[in-house]
Amino acid sequence: MEDDDLRERLLAPCDDSDAADVSTALSDGTFPCQRSLKSRMTVVERMMLSPYEKWIKHRRFPYKIVLHVLLLGLTFSQMVLYESQNAEYMRASHRNWAYFFLPPSNDVGESPRFQRDLYTINDTVRAVFYLRDAYFSIVNESVANYEYHVDPSTHIIRPINLSVTRMDGQITHVRHYQVFQNSTHIGPFHAKMSSRKRRHLLQSLQSVRFTFHLRDRQYGSYYQECFDWSIHVRLQVVERTQIRAIVDDCEIASCASRLSFWQALKQRFVWLHIVVAVVAGLYLVLSVRALLRSIRLIKRAEGVVLEGQRVSRPGQPASSTQSTTQSTTASTSSIPLSLRLKLFNGLQVVVFMALLMLLVSSIWSLFFLKAHVPISFWHRLLQATALLLLWSSLVGYLEHNRQIYSIVLTLRWGAPRVLQYLLGVSPIFLGYALFGTIYFGPRIKMFGSLSASMMTLFAVMNGDVILDTFDALERHGFMVSGKFYLYSFVSLFIYVVLNVFIAIVEEAFFATRQCRRMLDVLFSDPKYSSTNVTAQDAEVSTEMVKMLLRLIEEGDDAHSASSRPRTDSGLNDHEASSSDVLI
Repeated sequence: MEDDDLRERLLAPCDDSDAADVSTALSDGTFPCQRSLKSRMTVVERMMLSPYEKWIKHRRFPYKIVLHVLLLGLTFSQMVLYESQNAEYMRASHRNWAYFFLPPSNDVGESPRFQRDLYTINDTVRAVFYLRDAYFSIVNESVANYEYHVDPSTHIIRPINLSVTRMDGQITHVRHYQVFQNSTHIGPFHAKMSSRKRRHLLQSLQSVRFTFHLRDRQYGSYYQECFDWSIHVRLQVVERTQIRAIVDDCEIASCASRLSFWQALKQRFVWLHIVVAVVAGLYLVLSVRALLRSIRLIKRAEGVVLEGQRVSRPGQPASSTQSTTQSTTASTSSIPLSLRLKLFNGLQVVVFMALLMLLVSSIWSLFFLKAHVPISFWHRLLQATALLLLWSSLVGYLEHNRQIYSIVLTLRWGAPRVLQYLLGVSPIFLGYALFGTIYFGPRIKMFGSLSASMMTLFAVMNGDVILDTFDALERHGFMVSGKFYLYSFVSLFIYVVLNVFIAIVEEAFFATRQCRRMLDVLFSDPKYSSTNVTAQDAEVSTEMVKMLLRLIEEGDDAHSASSRPRTDSGLNDHEASSSDVLI
């Protein structure tokens, strides 16, 4: 293959007599030999050689990939530590909140996790008082190490924060209360309310939100931690038919640390964040340099193309050449967008975003002394996105190995075709979802809304809940219509649509390999050496990139030699013809 031949000649060993300049060798059609000392890399070598090959040839240590792998190891260690120390504790705590703060009820049908349904007025009033009693008794009843927040001057337990939302005609009113341990009133609720007042209250009620404040000391596998929890339990009116008790997302924060920074640095593995921040900072500098180098490369490429346009019109007057150059410069078509994307280092954009988010997350953890635990929502989102981008960008460093990089090439080739086919079948899928929502929705929860119907059909399409869906339709009386609905959907989307998707991806996989072979054969034919030949519409040939890079090399050499006397003031014939091919 052409790329392999170019790489082999770039890595060829040299003798002492082979001291030719790199740019001269490229212009003559030869390639520089391998050097034992650190030397300046050409643009072709910078684009074509892998990090390992750059180290072998130019003794350029692959700092970026080493720092990348080091960051992967450090962040993976952090996540393993988090899983061992805190992940199971967080899940167990949420189970505790559901056990202690969800009121008992007589559920009808399947009850979702962390929810209870209340159907009567008396059950709702009892649930309100149950939540108050559960909070003020959890410390004595739970096996966990829960503590109350106590006012040191009055020794009173921190009260429950209560928020009640009611409707008065078309106006919504929200009132806030504090509930103490011996309170006889819980907001607008009272144990001795008359039936008429209870009914009037619940008819105007929208939601009741309880907030409980607890402190928990966790004795983990590696060190002890202290967390302040804010547990939210909501009583929500559902379609004016029932009231649902829900454990909402809880807020968690680290307790005020009594340890000094250096004590926490040793005990809580905070030093891992310092190492991650330092490595990410160094890597960020190298990534910015690579991005700036790509921008300079594109600007130099534009200059080479414009110079080729001026040389290719030697018979035009100077004013005509100047106006043509200005119009070409004003337009963005001097270099195709696809070729710009080839020259731009898109990998470093992803790496830059990952490093920036990882650096912010590490500084966040250091500032609040939260060790390795991303406990708040935005902190978790920032850390998770950074790790996703960091691990995904590792594939970009394997670009020079086409066997390993085949997944990216296949996605690049097949994604447009898959999206086109997806747009074609989406109306049929949406039609099935709308039918299920309208026809089955009033009886079956799996089709209760458009989003629920789409999720159910997507699961059926992937073979997940086929039997469960058949059973649900049969239990609710849709024995004939439900079976016909599912049989037709499964036959169409599993036997036809999914297989066409697989065929498109398979075709893209083999097309990426075959296209490279065809391009090698095509450009090896002398008949096409000076013509404007392109590959597929969505793919820029590697030869065009190589030719442009060689022109840039020759342009740099001409610029550096301009200070020396020369008889030729313009580009040579090879440069002009190459520029014409690119234009």
